[in-house]
Amino acid sequence: MWDNEEEEPMDTSETPLFWYYMGDCGRWHRFENHPDNPLRSEDMERYFGRDSKGVLKGLSSDCHFNIDFSAMIRTDVTGRKISVQRGYNIERGCSCVSAPPVFWERVDPTCPYQLIPLSELSAEYQTVADYVNKDGLLYRSIVSISRIQNMDLWDMYCRKKKQLMRIKGVKEIQEKKLFHGTEIRNVDTICTYNFDLGLSRQGAYGKGIYFAKHASYADNYSSSSTDQLPLYGGKTRGSPGEKTKVIFLARVMVGKSTVGQKGFQKPDHGSSKNSHDSCVNDIAHPTIFVIFDPNQIYPEYLIQYK
Repeated sequence: MWDNEEEEPMDTSETPLFWYYMGDCGRWHRFENHPDNPLRSEDMERYFGRDSKGVLKGLSSDCHFNIDFSAMIRTDVTGRKISVQRGYNIERGCSCVSAPPVFWERVDPTCPYQLIPLSELSAEYQTVADYVNKDGLLYRSIVSISRIQNMDLWDMYCRKKKQLMRIKGVKEIQEKKLFHGTEIRNVDTICTYNFDLGLSRQGAYGKGIYFAKHASYADNYSSSSTDQLPLYGGKTRGSPGEKTKVIFLARVMVGKSTVGQKGFQKPDHGSSKNSHDSCVNDIAHPTIFVIFDPNQIYPEYLIQYK
């Protein structure tokens, strides 16, 4: 007797709409947690309501990007494209434990890690080069950019993210792409085992692993050397006698930050609370980040330059 009755539409008036982007793990993540997106879901929805077929041109102090609402594509200044969508209740969160990012290639789980050189013509290379060249280093100074594929470190990073989300009762943890300068002789150890907290220096914002927003700052901690990149299996990369330097571009879970102090052993040093995940030099405009748990770090790219 119900066949002739119209189906009552679902009332979504009280359900908030959110905007999502496709993460490297192949799952949808809320726009509020994209490291290079200054807009929130409510901002996106307002622009979409004005012109659902138009193009939103985003501009901030850190990035330029366009969002084509008709194609549901976000394009950054380097040309890299990611899918976006809007919805009421899209299953979110990183599901990449035991699964590598979708753009990894020739994955060999028997290797401790793989250093995959990127083509200068690829969008991935251009994206990383854009991060490097925001404030100093020149394109022509880059010798190579390599993607680091380490299944063990990736798995630990994703598990740490899930742990923090569960402990804090949140759906996302803020991540950033940050630089770390070091010597070439440390490359193999970092690519294999990650950054070593035991070797970290006592700095102005705590005794932790230091990262910088700008490549030019990390460059101060990178030493020029004729050493060749020590790759797994006894192989090396580089021209004998050529002096080069290296910096890492890492994926870092900064979460909630607080201003660090000299002598800090953790973000909430001296406090019974554990509400912060990292220390910074300035809350409003942080350029230096200090991490006290290596599992909050994934060394994603190695940039060799001169």
